[in-house]
Amino acid sequence: MTVRHVGLRGALTRPAARDALLRAGEPLDVPSLLDGAVLRLREADVPGSAVTKGFAWEPTDAETEHWYPQGVTTSADAQEGATDRDVLVATWYAHHRPRRTGSRLTFVDLAARRYRHVLLVRAVRTPWGVRARPVPIHAGGIAWYGPYLYVAATRAGIVLFRISDLLRLDLSGRGRGVAGRLGYEVVLPEYARLSAWSRDEGSRLRYSFLSVAYGAPGEPPALVAGEYGGVGRSQRLWRFTLDPTTHLPVRDGSGRAVPTELHAAQSARMQGVTALDGRWYVTTSQGRGNAGDLLVGAPGDFRRHKGVLPTGCEDIAAWPERRELWSVTEWPGMRWVYAMDPDAWPGRPSVVE
Repeated sequence: MTVRHVGLRGALTRPAARDALLRAGEPLDVPSLLDGAVLRLREADVPGSAVTKGFAWEPTDAETEHWYPQGVTTSADAQEGATDRDVLVATWYAHHRPRRTGSRLTFVDLAARRYRHVLLVRAVRTPWGVRARPVPIHAGGIAWYGPYLYVAATRAGIVLFRISDLLRLDLSGRGRGVAGRLGYEVVLPEYARLSAWSRDEGSRLRYSFLSVAYGAPGEPPALVAGEYGGVGRSQRLWRFTLDPTTHLPVRDGSGRAVPTELHAAQSARMQGVTALDGRWYVTTSQGRGNAGDLLVGAPGDFRRHKGVLPTGCEDIAAWPERRELWSVTEWPGMRWVYAMDPDAWPGRPSVVE
């Protein structure tokens, strides 16, 4: 049954300023971005019985207190021609002074095990010209669908980026804003906002994490999202239908996108959600130093596999062609990228009368 009291409203973000920023740099596609990657993933023995293979970042990224990984997505549903290789993308948020630093993406070439950071920015016109400002969001989840990257922005909703807007800046020039200050040669400007909407303040959804979800073979992908919540806070999961032509959530007659499913009172401390063959997978954390849990099944009917994930587990993404689930962890010194076998972790057994 379609939900009516919550949803998303879309609007482009400063298109004139964004176009001016794009003209100030050099366009970059994903293959070219990764051909210039010099940072390496290292094979790692990642704890957790659900882990089939895992990697660690370079020591500076694995240990830093300034950036924390959160979201993960894959190139499984990237627009045709967007990339010529299997790519993983992770989000990070600035743990200290987020309004000055913002958030970033990491593009990973899985075959070469090399990666490169990209700063998320929003273009702003000033009396001195266009400037790149930080995007200060938690970025707890990400979904790559068609030409777009959907990045979770908690109570604000979703920030939308176009993969074709990857931009190399000349950092020797003036006016590069946060990119120049932080030394990021490649940036991705904000394209639009899908703002969280509700009829009353109390029911507004928090977009803590999100992912592309896959139903039965032949069904178009959907967008699933959810809330991180401890005791006394809402813990909801929901789903939007995605238009396979526009690659955007389907809108109703009012111009808003509303969920086709909304499930209340799920699990505490959820960190990520995805679906494969119609089966939902949810990661839940249990505090620093404690192993995470994997929930499998459907909202309201999950089977909990306790302690099978590493500590600090975050977002989760499905990769149908590779028959894998991918996730990341956040804690410094215990920070990994890892894959799981979705078929090894069943939901509740069905009851046949």
